[in-house]
Amino acid sequence: MILIRTTKFLIAAIAFIGIIVTSFSAHAQTNLRYATWDPPHHEMRKFGVDLWVKSIGEVTEGRVNVRMLTKGLGAPPAYHDFIKDGAIDVAHIIPAYTPGRFALHKLAEFPFLSDSAKARTVAYWRVYEKHFQQADEARGMKLMTVWVHGPGLIHNSKRPIETLGDLKGLKLRVSGDNISALAKAMGATPQFLPITKVHDSLSKGVIDGTFLTFEGIKNFKLGKLVKYTSVPQGGLYATVFQMYMNQKVWDGISEKDQKLIMGVSGEHAANYIGDAWDLADRNGIKNLQDNGVKIERMPAPILAKAKELWEPIQAEWMKSAAAKGVDGEAALAMFKAEIKKIEAESNWQPPKF
Repeated sequence: MILIRTTKFLIAAIAFIGIIVTSFSAHAQTNLRYATWDPPHHEMRKFGVDLWVKSIGEVTEGRVNVRMLTKGLGAPPAYHDFIKDGAIDVAHIIPAYTPGRFALHKLAEFPFLSDSAKARTVAYWRVYEKHFQQADEARGMKLMTVWVHGPGLIHNSKRPIETLGDLKGLKLRVSGDNISALAKAMGATPQFLPITKVHDSLSKGVIDGTFLTFEGIKNFKLGKLVKYTSVPQGGLYATVFQMYMNQKVWDGISEKDQKLIMGVSGEHAANYIGDAWDLADRNGIKNLQDNGVKIERMPAPILAKAKELWEPIQAEWMKSAAAKGVDGEAALAMFKAEIKKIEAESNWQPPKF
């Protein structure tokens, strides 16, 4: 009888210990949710963000895992608040989609600097760490990494852009303040739209074209809606993406795992996500050609005038940077120098078309 009671006690004790261990293990494992509006077939997803998501579980040996949700949560401009308010744990945003909240990222959007997404991306991370981090523009969120897409071009359905006058009256989608100001100065009529609304607006004739990359035409299925692509050397703009984690979620991760996660984030991730964007642009050129879109270099006189029109816009950014305690001229000089260094190190060659 005593033996039976002792055995029952031991079984109950073991079960209780098992519950505690299981509970502790479940508590020790952190499962994070990542959401995005970008399609799964996008090179930036397949060869960039999805690799980062996978790497977190691997580097932390399963203590921290990130799961990509099958569907996005809403319109791209809302993602800033989704992260900050905890509706999602980690995601990337486009700072240009939330005017007034960010200013320093606009440096990486500056025109005429590079045709390489990787060069812009890695250079921007380095400039951020040296010049922008102290400004703390994103309180309540932890920056994980950044990337910048390839050169921004002009795609339209009306006419080839052979003179500056050809832009007059064209309603062109823009993605942020920098390109909006430049488009207006060049004579176009800028229309702000997130990328997810471009197809519908083009198909209905609400806009005549869009400032966008090579890859954007392919990945958002716009190839049959545009006829002409004008390619300015170095791009008329670029769009910055910044990946954030909710700060409370980040603070809840152990210091050991934080270090491991940042080891596969930051510049490490910026390198391969930048490569993914450059691959996307090469694939985008083929898609444009397959759809019979006429691709031409932007004529030198238009490019020269665009550079002249850009100068006062850049000067305004310098003022906004100074207001945040940032030496804008030093940051720009570093950005240009890092771009050249990265292009040389990677033996960068512009895509042919």
